[in-house]
Amino acid sequence: MNALLALIHARNLEFSRDRSALGWSLVFPLVLIIALALVFDDDQRPLYQIGLVGNTAIPSALQSLEHIEYIHYATLDEAKHKVARHLVDLAIDSQHYWVNPDSNRGYIAEQLVVARLPHLSSESIQGEAVSHVEWLLPGIIGMNMMFSALYGVGYVVVRYRRTGVLKRMQVTPLRPWQFLASQMLSRLGAIVATSVVVFALVALIFSIKVVGNPLLLLINTTLGGAAMISLGLLVASRTRSEELSNGILNLLSWPMMLLSGIWFSLEGSSPWVRTLADLLPLTHMNDANRAVIIDGAGFLAIAHHLWPLAAITLVSLALASWRFRWS
Repeated sequence: MNALLALIHARNLEFSRDRSALGWSLVFPLVLIIALALVFDDDQRPLYQIGLVGNTAIPSALQSLEHIEYIHYATLDEAKHKVARHLVDLAIDSQHYWVNPDSNRGYIAEQLVVARLPHLSSESIQGEAVSHVEWLLPGIIGMNMMFSALYGVGYVVVRYRRTGVLKRMQVTPLRPWQFLASQMLSRLGAIVATSVVVFALVALIFSIKVVGNPLLLLINTTLGGAAMISLGLLVASRTRSEELSNGILNLLSWPMMLLSGIWFSLEGSSPWVRTLADLLPLTHMNDANRAVIIDGAGFLAIAHHLWPLAAITLVSLALASWRFRWS
């Protein structure tokens, strides 16, 4: 019993003396709870979504209606596509409205619009709703990639440093960028390969059809994986404490879990939430993959997602190589 108590006391001292780890264990839950409260504590969430085509303003006859969210779409084709796939309940401009007759929510939205704006002419748009698994699949695969990229690389490098593996490598001609590049390429190959297998199996089981070019999915997934791995390497470039690295990796992974569109769409969310989400690599990867799978988007349509992923990778690797330490 004395030996057991001595070991418990020793471990408690080790943890309490690691101020960085102790700080993360206290601060991180508070930050997470505050963030969740700010982002998701909304008792007045809209019940219906109406798309506004082009520069169409919210009609005065509809402004008094509550629990309706209005989303602007730059082109009519984009708005009609959203209505066809049940991603928005109804779309209007100054003269027309478009609704999918197979949409239950669209039916109610149409009754509201007809009652308030009887002069609008109607047009039906046919299209199947995006299935839950079809929408969810890219996010789940992205989440799995995120954890594998951040913890599978960052945590391992920190352990190498603590156990002296990196110190032994220091006496070799190996340079920091070579070591980091080897870690990234090794993990990236494994992550992309497993993601392709999982996607193929789920697509086969649930009959998911990729509307766009599958090669774009592979390119985007590779860039997304590289961006998240490079962040893990940046965290591990100098950190010696496994507890501290775990806290920092949590600080990176949880915002992506909540704001990168894994479980729900951020379309129509508050501008500041969308701005914060656009800083995260997982957001760009998920949005681009869904655009290719569901909308059939081409390279130019997802280019604004690809270049941030490439930029995050290059900047993070450069910083990790510059500040890397072997011991």
